[in-house]
Parts: sequence; C-alpha cells; structure tokens
Amino acid sequence: MTDVTSFDGTRLALYSWGPQDAPLLVLVHGLGLSTDSWGEVPARLADRYRVVGYDLRGHAQSGDARSGDYSLAAHARDLSAVLDTVVPDGGSAVVVAHSLGGGILLAHVEGSADDRVAGAVFVGSGGAGVTVPGLPSADLPPWAQARLRSLWFAILRTGARVGRRIRPVRTVSDRAIRHFAFARGEPRELVERMRDNFLATRPLALAGTSLAALSHDPVTLAPSLRVPVLVVHGSSDPEVPGEEIERLLSVLPDGEVFTVPEAGHMLPLTDPAVVAAQVARWMVKIAGERDAVA
Repeated sequence: MTDVTSFDGTRLALYSWGPQDAPLLVLVHGLGLSTDSWGEVPARLADRYRVVGYDLRGHAQSGDARSGDYSLAAHARDLSAVLDTVVPDGGSAVVVAHSLGGGILLAHVEGSADDRVAGAVFVGSGGAGVTVPGLPSADLPPWAQARLRSLWFAILRTGARVGRRIRPVRTVSDRAIRHFAFARGEPRELVERMRDNFLATRPLALAGTSLAALSHDPVTLAPSLRVPVLVVHGSSDPEVPGEEIERLLSVLPDGEVFTVPEAGHMLPLTDPAVVAAQVARWMVKIAGERDAVA
C-alpha cells in the first residue's frame, strides 16, 4: 500500500496488483466500502493488467477529508489525483467503478473529457451516487432547502453513528445490508464482510458523501463520458433498478449492458469471475478499437 495526496491534502491509500508495464485498470469502490470490496477481482486480472485501487476519502485506510469536503466534486478530484499518480505520460487507463464509483467517474468528466480515461466499466452502478429518497421539492425557497439539507445531514450522520454502536447486534445490521445490497440466497459470509466494511466507515464521511450524492443526476453528466462504457448489472440488484440502467444507457454516447441473472448489488464479491471476465473483454475491445484507429 502507498499513499496519494489529493488537492486539499487528504491522504488516499493506494493499492496495486500486476506488472507495472501492463495495461492499466483503476478501481473506484462504492459508498461505505473499501478496496477490499472488490474481493477476488483484482487478483483475477493481475496476470494481464496492472490493477490499481484506492480507498475513498474518509473510508478504510484513507484519511479524513482535510478540508471537510465530501462532495462528489471532491471525490472526483481524488480520482484525478490517483490518475495523475498512476497513468504514465501520454498513457491512459480504463476506470472500473462500483456503485457510487460510477457517480464519481461521471463527476470527474463533468464539463470536459479526460484523455487519460480510455474506457469505463460500471459494476452495479447506474452512475448515480446512491438510490435513496431525495430532498423535497427544488421549488422551495433557498432558506428552506438549506434547513432541510442540514436536517438530512444530521439524520445521516446520527444514523451512521448509531449503526456503529449497534454493530454487535449482527442480526439487525445484516438484515438491513442484505435488503439493500444482496439478492435472495447470496452467501451470508459476504453480507457480513460488507457489514464490517460499511460500519467501519467514519460517520462524517458516510453522511457527507451520501448527502452529496442525493442531488447527483447521471443523465445530465453521462453524455460527457465519450468513451466505450460497459455496464455490468445484476438483474436482482435492490439498489440499482433496471430502469436506472436504461436511463443511463439512453444518454451514454457508447454504452453496452451485460446482465448477470438473479445477482444483486455486490457483484465484485458474489460474482468475481463474471466481473473479471467482462472487464477483460472490455479491455480487449478498447485495445482493438485503438489499433483500428492507429
């Protein structure tokens, strides 16, 4: 593990697998998780690719946001700092994003393309931050919106703190996590692994990032991602419904979907072989398109 320092001095924990000179993959994990949530995926790809992952600010081994900023724009600038560090001059990477990671990638390309991003794979992600109830009507006066945002932030932060305190009550925690992230019948040990990841995330990071993601609309940002994008989606994903995938594909300039039957949201843990195979297929496709242009 090494460190990357982001724009505001926040320390990001960086992990790497595979040969230094191999084609590059950058992994961006989801809300409340860590690089560990990719499970066996990095090891399954490391024989052919250089695989790099990092923990989001305020998550796992990364530091708390030095500026207190957990907006998607801040997370996007973290991704840029990672790309600055790992992409060689004139080179590029394919970004593989799970859940919230898709929203971070879209925020990263908002307004302008990044030539360092040659392609993308969204795993269990419709490009939105999180699928939770949004704030009330945008037609409310600004002062009312500000008060409601403050209230919602307090609820999220308190919920995260309470979640950590009831961590020993595994039945409660695991039922909630299974409901929101797993399909029926997926292994209990994977539910427990995600629970340990999620409840270890610092409450301020969890609440701040969740709040920032509420107003994130992938449909307005996805047209800026003008590279080949593969969406790997579990047909029984309780967090990202099929309608959200359809909305995303409708605005992506170059998008394709691969559906994993009866799978849930945590595809990297439950179906690592499928995820790794689809990422490898996408890498071959992108390399072939580059060779054709050259």
